[in-house]
Amino acid sequence: MVDEKVNIQNATEFEPSLLRMLDRGIDDVEAGRTLTHEDAMKEVRRLREKRREERVLKGDVVNA
Repeated sequence: MVDEKVNIQNATEFEPSLLRMLDRGIDDVEAGRTLTHEDAMKEVRRLREKRREERVLKGDVVNA
């Protein structure tokens, strides 16, 4: 049964860059190039700590 009240947008109405990002994301999932949420958060924490340490070495830290 088709709901006549549903408005499906034509793909040309979307920003082309958004569609490319979604396609790349789907490709990554299909190819197994994804991380678990836990692993992703570990990487975020690692990168934040590295950035914090670099700022400390430069003397740019207010709240280390």
